[in-house]
Amino acid sequence: MLEWSQGGGQVAYKKIVCGVTASAHSQKAALEAAKLAKQHRAELFYVYAVDLDFLKGGRMGSLSQDVIARSVEKLGKQIVDLAEQIAASEGVKPEKIVRRGTVLDVLGQVMREQKADLLVLGHEERTFFEKHLFKGDVEDHIQELKARTGAEVTIIR
Repeated sequence: MLEWSQGGGQVAYKKIVCGVTASAHSQKAALEAAKLAKQHRAELFYVYAVDLDFLKGGRMGSLSQDVIARSVEKLGKQIVDLAEQIAASEGVKPEKIVRRGTVLDVLGQVMREQKADLLVLGHEERTFFEKHLFKGDVEDHIQELKARTGAEVTIIR
């Protein structure tokens, strides 16, 4: 998982971004990101994207999109709090970010803002419906994430 420079020396990560969800795979990624942050003495950022694209074009009844967004943001805060506890088990204090937008957009924004050099994500097994809803698996977007961020992307299984 480490990169090597052309001169043969090890390249240390300075800033690591880890996208988190409520899944077990995401928790595993959060732990791996914390271990890497500790090993490299890197800053760690846990990011939860409040992605409401699935609501577009649908009928929500009496619920407004803003009410749903606030509820999903509250859930996101709980998820990054859980990730923070995982990092604490490694002696790492992360920054927690919950932001509205599509997952790819939010991860790209945070990576660029923080000038991060590593993005860590958990592999999420998805059903046919979820693949359609989220436009594929995480792995289907690795090249796009690398192009958007200019950083290494690591998927934790």
